[in-house]
Amino acid sequence: MTIPVIDAAALASGNEKELAQFRAKLFEGLKKYGFVKLINHTVPLPLVAETFDQRGWCTPGEEKTWYLESNKGTIKEPKFSDSKESFDCGHPNDQLFPNKWPAADVLPGYQQTMENFFLSCGDLTLVLLDLIAQEMQLDRHIFTSRCTNEASTIRINHFPVVDRAILDRGDVSRIWPHNDFGIISLVFPDETPGLEYEDRENPGTFIPMPYESEEEVVVIIGETLQRWTNGRIRAGLHRVNRPLDMEGNDVPERWSLVYFNKADRHVSVGPLEELLADGSQPVYEHLTALEYQGLRNATHYPSATL
Repeated sequence: MTIPVIDAAALASGNEKELAQFRAKLFEGLKKYGFVKLINHTVPLPLVAETFDQRGWCTPGEEKTWYLESNKGTIKEPKFSDSKESFDCGHPNDQLFPNKWPAADVLPGYQQTMENFFLSCGDLTLVLLDLIAQEMQLDRHIFTSRCTNEASTIRINHFPVVDRAILDRGDVSRIWPHNDFGIISLVFPDETPGLEYEDRENPGTFIPMPYESEEEVVVIIGETLQRWTNGRIRAGLHRVNRPLDMEGNDVPERWSLVYFNKADRHVSVGPLEELLADGSQPVYEHLTALEYQGLRNATHYPSATL
């Protein structure tokens, strides 16, 4: 099971024939695997590199992704943690959850870099969603009419050097298996291995995501698109593990940038009527995107609810 690598040059060229070919490959890969890799995408590489250089972190171990997919209901205590720290920010004009920036004289250019990266990634996700809709023979704006990226977020993940024995003992992982909550995600990994995706032909088995170059971005289907399509397109289950072929006791430092494209907060994340037109019964309930995010947050930040 090998994730396809797709040349996205057609996004910039505008050639209709090439765009149709790209659209078909994009949809086929996402439907089959839940993931694709894009090269020659529209997010400028210097901007990606500049964003990787930013800093600012949540508390290490605060997020516990084990509770999303690994908890089968038998363990209640929030002891299974993630060995990472992260920085999040949202839309520059988000009024409900406004970003908090350090003073410009402390980190010159920090805010501008993050906002530029946010907007560039957001533009790419909206184009991809329109293409997915077209390939499904739906109104091209069926997804983007429900997403202005007002609720979307950037995350910079930093995985510090950690003793191998800590990750191998079974209660700490870099990131446990999980699905992203949003519509689609863009992941810009660094060269240190660790990102793994589930082999759908062998559930519970994970395959390392190879790193070819800094030019690539991984596109991942999230739970919202799965819900909107009533399960026709499934979310991509993934995790971050230590490099499998590493030597020595120190697991090396790792970084990643993630853009979580999310539905607008007031929008339902239940199945869309157009996807039930064939008489299919809905398999997901109707919740607003904000309600659904709240439910999922309560799951993987369990200490906040105790």
